[in-house]
Amino acid sequence: MTDVTSQTLRRWREAQGWDVPRMTRELRKAARDTGEDVAAQHGLVKMIPHWERGDRAPRERYRLLYLKIFTDIASGLSPGMASGTEFALRLAAVRARAASLPGADQVRALEAAALAEPRRTMTRTEIRALAAESIASLQEVAGKLAELSELLDDDEGGEAT
Repeated sequence: MTDVTSQTLRRWREAQGWDVPRMTRELRKAARDTGEDVAAQHGLVKMIPHWERGDRAPRERYRLLYLKIFTDIASGLSPGMASGTEFALRLAAVRARAASLPGADQVRALEAAALAEPRRTMTRTEIRALAAESIASLQEVAGKLAELSELLDDDEGGEAT
């Protein structure tokens, strides 16, 4: 999103007739729709003018939320800019899916818990339930990895054309 300047952010907002509080609501709504975590309303009200004046650049998550909100406006940009926008939105989707995968610390904690000596004897039913839960979790992770792989393959295919 290097082509989108602080003035562009302001123009996009003003073109919709939105004040800064309305822009914060739109950012928070877009974040909620995509599962992103963003600053509180009062924090965004302070940040947006800094971004629009060029005092600070918005973090990547906020730049991607702007793109999500203003996709219609961004699609009216030059073809190169439009494909860059599409790539940025795809990359955001990949990152969001990757963020939902368990991290190394979570995997180590699960491993340690599984290897720890049990404090009590588990019944066969409890063991089966725990095994089923673990298998379902692993299948979910495998599914997410497959989705990420497909997205990355699509991106590579798109770059070759």
